[in-house]
Amino acid sequence: MLLNNRYEIISPVGIGGTGAVFTAIDASSGEKVAIKKILLDESEQIERLKRECLFLKTITHPNLVKAYEFFIENGRAYMILEYIDGKSLDEIIHKNKHSMTLVGQLAIASQIARGIEVLNVGGVIHRDIKPQNIMLNTQTGEVKIVDLGTAKNLNDVFSSLTIKGSVVGTYSYMSPEQTSGKVAQTTDIFSLGILLHQFFTWSDDSPFHTKSVFHTFEKIRYEEVMDICKLINIDSMTQKQQHAYQKISEILCKALHKDPSMRWENAGIIADMFNEIRKPLVNEAQQNPLKYQIEISRQISPRLRKKLEQMRSEYSSIDQKS
Repeated sequence: MLLNNRYEIISPVGIGGTGAVFTAIDASSGEKVAIKKILLDESEQIERLKRECLFLKTITHPNLVKAYEFFIENGRAYMILEYIDGKSLDEIIHKNKHSMTLVGQLAIASQIARGIEVLNVGGVIHRDIKPQNIMLNTQTGEVKIVDLGTAKNLNDVFSSLTIKGSVVGTYSYMSPEQTSGKVAQTTDIFSLGILLHQFFTWSDDSPFHTKSVFHTFEKIRYEEVMDICKLINIDSMTQKQQHAYQKISEILCKALHKDPSMRWENAGIIADMFNEIRKPLVNEAQQNPLKYQIEISRQISPRLRKKLEQMRSEYSSIDQKS
């Protein structure tokens, strides 16, 4: 049986609180795709999926997963997405610890930051930046941000963003403002800071992780994370590597400021800084022991920026209806 008379489901990939993802074959092209299915019947969830599909169909960028179509069948909403042949950053951190050098990590960090910049310029706050939502295509070396299902229009800055009385996002990767059900234009930058603190130190969890949601929120609101230079064996590194980690630490410190207005203005600045930090290290060591190359991100072109700014207002009008 074909879904929408076109897609043959192969196997489930994962199931969350509101949706499930499957791999499938597109019968018309023979290519593998990913299918996202909303498990809830609520109109708000369906509108979020529609909105996600519109943005990802309109904007093509190497650091964002591509969407192909949206449809409703038998009362369920579906979105067809690009299939990514690779691993999540969460899997790399937990199962392939220390599998790449700092050069490779900086390239990945640059790509993640660039993807966030594209979203934010386009008027979208992701709100759930975490290792599970970052995919590395092991065929191309491209890093892609996935799952915009919790995304919100930037024009609603500091609006209430709750679903069924609880804040949206993953607790230990939230910004201080998110713990109160709000967002700011730099919310994703704080979450990026958490994710990269974990990645650069190869830690199993977010630096704010506890077994209690209450204590996690308290840490996010009031505690500072430890300097990454104190969590790694920096004395055994070359002078260039030590300098790089010190620069990374400074970037993360500003990204993790409790006051949204004191963080980096946009994620593109962070992407550019990671690219610069990486340059002196490129010839020091092999990028990583894997078979694929991980490239740095490129700045947004004027043409794409203009398109994103146009999307910002269009995305806003859709969001107001949801």
